[in-house]
Amino acid sequence: MCRLIPRLIHQTWKTEIVPERFRAWCESWTGFNPDWERKVWSDRRLLEFVAEHYPDFLDLYCALPQGVMRADAARYMLLHRFGGLYADIDTECLGRLEPIASETRVVLSLEPVTHWHPLATRRGMPHLVFNGIMASPAGHPFWLHVLDLMRRNRLARNILDATGPCLLTAAQLSFSDPASIRLAPSSLFNGLDRFGKEPDREDGAIVLARHHWAGSWLPKLRRRPVVNAIKTHVRRARHLLTRGEYLDPAQARAAVDPAAVKAPPSAGDNLAILIPLRDAAGHLAPCLEQVARLDIPPERIKLVFCEGDSVDGSWELLNDLVAPIRARYRDVILLRKSVGTRFGHKPRWRDSIQRARRGGIAKVRNHMIDQGIDASDDWALWIDVDVWRYPPDIVATLRSTGARIAVPHCVKRPGGPCFDYNTFITVNADRDHAYYRDMRQGLYMPRTTSGRRLYLDDLRHSEKVPLDSVGGTVLLVDAALHRGGLRFPEMPYEHLIETEGFGRLATDLGIRIVGLPNVEVLHVPW
Repeated sequence: MCRLIPRLIHQTWKTEIVPERFRAWCESWTGFNPDWERKVWSDRRLLEFVAEHYPDFLDLYCALPQGVMRADAARYMLLHRFGGLYADIDTECLGRLEPIASETRVVLSLEPVTHWHPLATRRGMPHLVFNGIMASPAGHPFWLHVLDLMRRNRLARNILDATGPCLLTAAQLSFSDPASIRLAPSSLFNGLDRFGKEPDREDGAIVLARHHWAGSWLPKLRRRPVVNAIKTHVRRARHLLTRGEYLDPAQARAAVDPAAVKAPPSAGDNLAILIPLRDAAGHLAPCLEQVARLDIPPERIKLVFCEGDSVDGSWELLNDLVAPIRARYRDVILLRKSVGTRFGHKPRWRDSIQRARRGGIAKVRNHMIDQGIDASDDWALWIDVDVWRYPPDIVATLRSTGARIAVPHCVKRPGGPCFDYNTFITVNADRDHAYYRDMRQGLYMPRTTSGRRLYLDDLRHSEKVPLDSVGGTVLLVDAALHRGGLRFPEMPYEHLIETEGFGRLATDLGIRIVGLPNVEVLHVPW
């Protein structure tokens, strides 16, 4: 027998005493619905509730770094355990809840389009689901699906993706029984958007509530327009004086053949595997063994290695290892390219050397394109020599995205944080004082905690996401793009270089890039 939504309203606050400014809104729920029971859960009561009813999620719940994240997680558990309606304390009821009381489905509503565009589209989502008001029968399996995605996405830095509306949207889009969810227009629970405007709605659409957007969890930002304008001016001036040579964006885009950009993804199966290396003697034999495990016939594979500036005998060892397997592959090409730079292993991440270091890597990659890729190649798979494990079907998996450029998620350990932070989505492109603060030698290098980018470990709630930039640890590229002039910038392109500049140039040309947050490849953990 199908369960109905019980007449129970859940609300949460830090303590059991709701602040005065929220009290009238909270009481409106039972004011319009006196036959519904309302319960306010304090942080302490929620902790006890999770410990008693969801002990398997207690560690995850306690590890969430912010109170709003724990409030998000708890509301999903409350709806699963008890059912009823959850409402944020800054929401106001506008009428009787009878239109949803007879439902046997989970009832969700969309966010107004003014709230989610481009927030959701940057993540490849067609809409955004509001998690401030939700209703459900008790025991509905959808909420366990939400919790499973939350566990998978536990490393996300952004509240929206860790526990909030983006996580809920990903769950709604991927749930195995979509018919058991009623996805209502935004007007159902958002009579007005946060700008005070009435969202578009169909004639006769029901409006049950309004969200007042009090934002009790948002950090209080200091608004100092004059000071910030001065900072922007000073930091931008410093950037202009220290940026050095850079690529003209229009010329860089014009250098790529439009016919190659507009072509569909290659239908062929010939693969060129391109592996740049330096001081890699300890990685060469395992690297070749891993390549041999690919599920692609070796007669379809061309191996292209490029060594430069090594001091550990990598070139000589590479020749010795390749000699007995040459006949196995479609072709084997060994290249050398010296860029004349030397950086120790530990200091190589310093901001001060990134332009020289990554500019040199870009020169090596472009040399491999020029000397290693020809008309016989359909796809180019870039692999760092110290990526020690990847699935045998990695190429098929990346090609299944339908994109001409695709990347998996490179980590040091299964389920761990990103290794390759050059793969990202830009969520804040404002060229303000904070942007120019993170500029060094013409390169934009924000900290991973800046909130301006989303990385693949922020997006494990989704199977496939659009990207603005790529890393090169494992990177699949339609070879026609390389032949058409899509290269790795050796000087800054729009303040980015090497693989990041490559990704930005590709997106500026309208080439689709896709990342797979849950397809992992392992980099050596040192």
